[in-house]
Amino acid sequence: MKKIITIMVAVAVSSLAAIAQPYPTTDNIVRLTDQNMPAVEYFTLEKVKLPEKYADAQYFVYNDSVLIIINNQHPLPYVVTFYNLNTKKVIAGFFLDWSDRISKGGGTMYRNTLIVCDGFAHNVVRLNVDSVLTEKFAYKPTVTQLPSLYSCIFVDENTITMANSMYISDEYGVEGLPEFIQFDAKTGKPLANYKQNDKNYPANMTSRSIAYSNSKYIAFWSNYPIITIYDKDFNLIKMYRDDKFEDNEVREEYSEYLMKSTFATKNIDNFFAFANQTDNYIFAFNGRGHISREEFEKKGGIQWVETTDFTMARFKNQEIWCFDNDMNLVRRFKCKNKICYIRCISYNEKSKTLFINAMDENEKYCLYRCKFKK
Repeated sequence: MKKIITIMVAVAVSSLAAIAQPYPTTDNIVRLTDQNMPAVEYFTLEKVKLPEKYADAQYFVYNDSVLIIINNQHPLPYVVTFYNLNTKKVIAGFFLDWSDRISKGGGTMYRNTLIVCDGFAHNVVRLNVDSVLTEKFAYKPTVTQLPSLYSCIFVDENTITMANSMYISDEYGVEGLPEFIQFDAKTGKPLANYKQNDKNYPANMTSRSIAYSNSKYIAFWSNYPIITIYDKDFNLIKMYRDDKFEDNEVREEYSEYLMKSTFATKNIDNFFAFANQTDNYIFAFNGRGHISREEFEKKGGIQWVETTDFTMARFKNQEIWCFDNDMNLVRRFKCKNKICYIRCISYNEKSKTLFINAMDENEKYCLYRCKFKK
């Protein structure tokens, strides 16, 4: 039996400070509007033809010529494959089968480092792309097993910083929870005795992905139209807000079986997620999507979620936002083609070439080169 309590915290943009927020707040809020943001740069797509065995996977392109393929559903024969787009030959491959415990992995690119996380085994795998290109199959990835796994980055060779998935602000019954937790990059052990959240499960509401540059952290919030920026000691110093949107409502469910509250947003929002980091830029997705509970129920509820129509509705306004290393928003991109969802991007600063890994209308992931109007 569940006791359901709905907490109405729909927040007007003009009254942020008046109502409790699940996220941290600061007076230094930059409200991003069409008047003060960079103009959107539109692009069309040119599909990159790939061998059939590499179809429907996750792709990154390094220096315009090296394709990194992550295929944990159908590894043929590797979960992670490095492939030369010019010679059409495999450079190197890693993790042969399910027994390597990287089967549930998804990847992210931080400059010249590929991070593959396996949520099932709590493994973080780090591959230096330049070293892979030199050593090829002889290269040995670095594997760190962590007690939990969420969005994490290697600050240096010794330190992993992770967004604390159990964080929620003090107003929700647990005070003093850390927004970030750190681990020894070699042993996977926590660097401190962090306070634990033993009262509720907020992870599906306060989901974030992070990046690090110039001794600052940037956190992208998936369910709220905000981005928070911190110094190296995790002090909140700045916040961006996509001012087109208001905050979602928060719904709390109490389960006697779990003996804890679970928080979730009432409506379906889709905002920020880390996308890629190059030497001078940090890229993020902004879904700019809001689906009300009324629309959700009207179109079929959970059955609608399983359709392509839902995916199209959720991501139809998706943009790519580009920040410099000082966390200033410098560019915005948007696709003119009809695609369902952009999962990954790759950017070559020298050639100024943008690639995206996106789902087409047949729900298959493809690799595209982005073509900008000159």
